[in-house]
Amino acid sequence: MISGTLEEIQIPKNSTLLRALIVGHSQDEIDLILCELKKSGFDVEHTLVETREDFCSAIAGGNFDAVLADYRLPTWSGLDALLELRRTGKDIPFLLVTGTLGEEAAVECIKQGANEYILKDHLSRLPIALTRAMTEKGLRDENAQAHEALRVSEARNRDLVAHAVYGICRISSDGTFLDGNPALLRILGCTSFSKLKLLNFARDLFRFPEHHTRMMATCHKDGEIHGMEVEWRRCDGGIVIVRLHARQLAAPGEPEALEVIAEDVTELREMERQLRQAQKFEAVGQLAGGVAHDFNNVVGAILGWAELGFDQCRDNPTIADRFSRIREQAGRAADLTRELLTFARQQVLQPSAVDLNSVAYGLHSLLDKVIGKHIEVKLLTSPLDAVKGDPTQIEQVLMNLCINARDAMPDGGRLVMETEMVELDEAYCRFYPYLTAGRYAVISVADTGIGMDVQTRERIFEPFFTTKERGKGTGMGLATVYGIVKQHEGFIHVYSEPAHGSLFRVYLPVMEGTVAGTASKAPAPSMAEMRGSETVLIAEDHESVREMARQTLVGLGYRVLSASDGEEALRLCEDENPALAILDVIMPKLGGPGAAAKLSKRFADLRVLLTSGYSAESEGIPGGAKRRYLQKPYSPTTLARLVRQMLDEPAAGAGSPPGLA
Repeated sequence: MISGTLEEIQIPKNSTLLRALIVGHSQDEIDLILCELKKSGFDVEHTLVETREDFCSAIAGGNFDAVLADYRLPTWSGLDALLELRRTGKDIPFLLVTGTLGEEAAVECIKQGANEYILKDHLSRLPIALTRAMTEKGLRDENAQAHEALRVSEARNRDLVAHAVYGICRISSDGTFLDGNPALLRILGCTSFSKLKLLNFARDLFRFPEHHTRMMATCHKDGEIHGMEVEWRRCDGGIVIVRLHARQLAAPGEPEALEVIAEDVTELREMERQLRQAQKFEAVGQLAGGVAHDFNNVVGAILGWAELGFDQCRDNPTIADRFSRIREQAGRAADLTRELLTFARQQVLQPSAVDLNSVAYGLHSLLDKVIGKHIEVKLLTSPLDAVKGDPTQIEQVLMNLCINARDAMPDGGRLVMETEMVELDEAYCRFYPYLTAGRYAVISVADTGIGMDVQTRERIFEPFFTTKERGKGTGMGLATVYGIVKQHEGFIHVYSEPAHGSLFRVYLPVMEGTVAGTASKAPAPSMAEMRGSETVLIAEDHESVREMARQTLVGLGYRVLSASDGEEALRLCEDENPALAILDVIMPKLGGPGAAAKLSKRFADLRVLLTSGYSAESEGIPGGAKRRYLQKPYSPTTLARLVRQMLDEPAAGAGSPPGLA
């Protein structure tokens, strides 16, 4: 057993502490062992046992560097001691010190894990064998510690990746996902890694293929990219904006791969867009206010000199008429200056408690003189809380909106004024950073006119921007509306589609403690009452609204299918069975009513929630046993409450279409 190189093992030169458990029954033999070890430089602290019970007790309660056991014992053997040691699971060097030992017995002892066996007439070899066994034990301990440290490190890294808020994955050269963390699954709307592996990175994710081409070209050139923003398609049909960081992986002997880290910035980009819009109007307002103040002085001087000239030239009709024309044009310039000051929120208000219903009724009686007979005018009111404002300025807001609606219907149509109470919660305001949660009185003006496209809607509140013919509009009407509403600490929501008219909703915060109507605040349902697990289909062409609704329902436990139009909604439902469909009325390719009709034929029990920026009155949409109507903009809480209410209703029962709560 002992190799020819055993003597090459270095015996400790300095005194080395050795805690030894000695199993034997001959004191003389034990003394020889101790003497040999001490002579070789070991400072031995030994424990002597003879029986099996003493051995087991010593192993359980002691801490030993080695076990030295005689093979032949009165009632048991050294091999029995070795087996008892192995049963404890402790890794302690075990050496047999024996007389003659047959070959079969020696093989069995080594097979069971004995480090060495030393013949009693060759005890000089014991220190060398013991040193070797202890050295091997030290190496095993170091290796075990290294493996444990590696295990802990890997576990920490796995935990870090698994709980990261960023999506992390590795992708093969052909676009196959090799792995992905839970955050990536959430971003892509995948329910499992097995479904993720069915996707191809290049073919299925990028909304615009040229973005993938540019990303890969940069990676091949520089080996990595940082902060590239692209749009990805989600598995449920939604669109998400992600900021990508990627690097090429080329380990020796490993196939080429790509490591990608994706950050979901969809909500952040939408908030930035809204903030930029607000900042733009703020900057324009400051500029307009400064110009208006200086211009006021100039116009005042012109008016004054024109008035003096007119008085002095009354006897000369020709010259007096010219001064009169100068005075008339200067007056128009003064009116324009006042509108600029209104947009800049620098006009003086006379605030008081105002009932918007009273303002609307008063204006309604005057509209017949302003709006032609070719336009039908309707007024729908609800009980309102009072707002703090200037009634004259609020009346100007409504008049400007009504005039704007009239001009959008040159061939006639319908104009609807409507009032209602809404409550905006924190969840809704999170998507609109310029809003404050609370109760608002809302007055809206809807028309069935020519409508506006996205580019026009982005600019309608800019001073001097107009879509009317030259000479037929100053471009200050909606700018004035914007300034008055902002000075009243309110906001305006505009909904419009080309050829489908426009809706302007003015939100004004109500006064605390003063109630003009009898509106009551409904108790807010708990989150547990609004949760669910059903499959819900959302079809909405406005990405921000669609993503807000999707995040709201996913956060409540629903499984959501997201589409940008009616045709995509039908495709998503080819292999799905949604319990409820939320459909925007006006969408490209196929609108909500058309999609609802086709879906209802396919799914007999499907409930349909139609949404629109227009009112149900202006849309002319009929209700039904399984059909409801929700007016935009709606809050996440309103949507969640109505979805849960519709899903909980019996198949044959449904109420009348509700308004915005």
